Amino acid sequence: MGTFPSSQGTPTSIGGSGRSVRVLDAVVLVWIVVWIVMGLVIGSQVRNLRQLSDTVVGAGSAVEKTGQALRPLKDLPFVGSRIERVERQIEAAGLDAQASGEESRRSIGTLSVLLAIAIILIPTVPLVAVYVPLRLSWARDVRAVRRTLARWDGDPAFVEFLARRAVLHLPYQLLREVSANPWHDLESGQHDELARAELRRLGVRAPLAPQGSRHAA
Repeated sequence: MGTFPSSQGTPTSIGGSGRSVRVLDAVVLVWIVVWIVMGLVIGSQVRNLRQLSDTVVGAGSAVEKTGQALRPLKDLPFVGSRIERVERQIEAAGLDAQASGEESRRSIGTLSVLLAIAIILIPTVPLVAVYVPLRLSWARDVRAVRRTLARWDGDPAFVEFLARRAVLHLPYQLLREVSANPWHDLESGQHDELARAELRRLGVRAPLAPQGSRHAA
């Protein structure tokens, strides 16, 4: 006999069927894309604030040039010394403004990058960290059922295994659509319809052979 995939596991915690899992995949993907776009847009908007810094740098440069324009007047008698002091103060103020503008420009650039990264990662990383392992577990479970089906299709033990998984995992309403009394069917050996319902839940579309027609690979 071969080894059948476990009827218990975490895959059922992310959805009740292959269709619901695909819907969850789409929701998670849209969520990630939305936050990536938001992060990039907000980062770009913050980065545009560097124009204010450029304005400050430009104003500082103009002030510095104004101070430099006063230099020829420092040789004037009586007022030359005062003009020289004013010229130095104006020039120093212009240099300070330029340095401040350059520093704020760098800070805004760094902030825009960090903010974009934070907006993208904070809402998405926890979701991905939780969802991806569950999604991979579901995928492994489906692959295991496919491999087992390819080898043990029609084997009564495997059909019963699928039927018991259906009773464990399918919602009660869906079970009643398959069988009026699923538990009685299990006890009486009527497993085919429940087994097919479990394959549908997993999104496995391969037909299930009748019990007793097992073929080994």
